[in-house]
Amino acid sequence: MKIHTLDNTAYELNELPEKINDLQFAIFDNSNPKDADHFFIPLIFLESFTSPALVLRIGDKLIKMPMEWHLLIGEEEHGDLEAIALTSINDRDFKAFEFNSLSGYRADFLPIEVVDVYTEVQWYNPKLKNGQYLAVPIDSGDAPRVVYFIKDVSRNCQVVDYAQAW
Repeated sequence: MKIHTLDNTAYELNELPEKINDLQFAIFDNSNPKDADHFFIPLIFLESFTSPALVLRIGDKLIKMPMEWHLLIGEEEHGDLEAIALTSINDRDFKAFEFNSLSGYRADFLPIEVVDVYTEVQWYNPKLKNGQYLAVPIDSGDAPRVVYFIKDVSRNCQVVDYAQAW
């Protein structure tokens, strides 16, 4: 799993060094839908778990994510974004909401497709609070394209006002 850092780069969590100095990662906090915003928070705690995974093609890139997570989707012509379970994506015409909060000036919507399934994968991800979407880069290097995933969805943070998201 990758995280989007304050340096506007993608950081691979599966290759953690022994010591991390002041690493901050991006989230989109929708815990209060009337005051949603992008933040960078320090990487203090990592969760480790084993879970099935889906390999997703988002735009022209492949990424692997835990099967039980949700992705923020939307359409350019519609006002709201919605978190949808990754298991509900296959063979449907959903588009992933893509926006880099550090270098983006407009959002994009990329086609999504499930291309493979893994039965058991070891994961490391930052500890998130309820309503916080993890910003996951789909590119490597500087100024990556970023999509948003959330592990646990509650009713009040499932729908995102498009104007608040960028």
